[in-house]
Parts: sequence; C-alpha cells; structure tokens
Amino acid sequence: MPETLVFPPFVAFTLGMVVYFIGARMTRKRAFLRDYNIPEPVSGGIFVALAIWAIYAVFNVEIDFDLSSRNTLLVIFFTTIGLNASFADLVRGGKPLALLLVLTVAFIVAQNVVALLGVSLFGLPAASSVLLGSASLIGGHGTAIAWAPDIAARGVDGALEIGVAAATLGLVLAALVGGPIAKFLIERRDLEPRDPDAEPVVGLSHKEQIREKIDY
Repeated sequence: MPETLVFPPFVAFTLGMVVYFIGARMTRKRAFLRDYNIPEPVSGGIFVALAIWAIYAVFNVEIDFDLSSRNTLLVIFFTTIGLNASFADLVRGGKPLALLLVLTVAFIVAQNVVALLGVSLFGLPAASSVLLGSASLIGGHGTAIAWAPDIAARGVDGALEIGVAAATLGLVLAALVGGPIAKFLIERRDLEPRDPDAEPVVGLSHKEQIREKIDY
C-alpha cells in the first residue's frame, strides 16, 4: 500500500498560489506558452500534476490535499466576479456580445446532449450526465461542486470527483485548444491590440499608428 502524505488547508492554499506563480514564470520563459495563450494555472497545474505523478511512481507516495477551505474560497471568488460585473459593459458589447451569447447557449445544449448520450452509451446513471455536461464545462469547478451533493443523493457514487474531473479536463482542453486557434485567427486576420487612450492619426492605418507609438 502506498504511503499517503496529506497537506492541511493552509498549506494546500499556499501551494495553490505557488503553482500559479510557477505557471506565470513558465509562461514568461517559454515563448510557446505565450504565443498560444496558455493560462498560467494550466501550465503550472500540468507541471505540478506530472511532478506529483513522478513522486508516486518513484517513491510510492500519494499526495493528498485537505480542501476544507475550498467552499469559502469559491464564495469569495464568485463574489468578486459579480462585483466586477457592469450592465454598461454588457450594453457596449453590442453585436459581438450577442453573438457570443447565442454561441454559448448553443454549446450548453450540445454539451448536455453529448453528456446524456455518453452516459446512456456506457450504462452510467442518467443523473451523472449533469456533471459531465454544462454544469462542469460551462459552470466550472464551483458549479460542479455545488451540484455534486444533489447528484450524489440520486445514487451516483463519486459525484464530486466526477464533476471536478470533468471541469478540470474541460478547462485544460479549452486552454490547449482555444489558445492555438486564437493565435491562428489573430495572425490570419493580421489583428493588433487597440489602445483605447491613443489618439488616431489621420492618414495612418491602425497598425501604422501602433508602430508610430512604439517608435516614439
């Protein structure tokens, strides 16, 4: 039997921040991660996950984290997200935001349909499709954790682990796939970032204006 090393809540929280800083440093040092817009938590998380797997494979030691503080941190996180919301920003979003909303709703439906078909195909409880669909893939870890007790009450063993695993897999794949696609579209359409505080120069294209500002 492997030995289990459990980190208490404070240490687990501190290590979470360390993982983020590791990912931030990796992103700064590796052009590949910057060019393909791989988020710092994803790059740092993959690195640490491989390190934990190596420790288990070499030393036969399982590393576990006490996540009792997780719910409190999730409430803080979603509260700060809500405080940053602005109706004026939604109005300024205009047509692109409306298109994004339509696509999001379409993907929510598609995710739930695929999840339901998947659990039916593999003979899994129908209730588990909630955690394999939009609750985890759109809602993320917080929504998956919130739904897990209700799904577990319907007889689904390991509901919390299923939801967290689905949310993690969705986050990692979205970062690894979305970043390269975004880079391809930016380069294909020759897009440049816009500075909302910059004054336009008559007779110059947007790209030329940016170059003028950089040279200055």
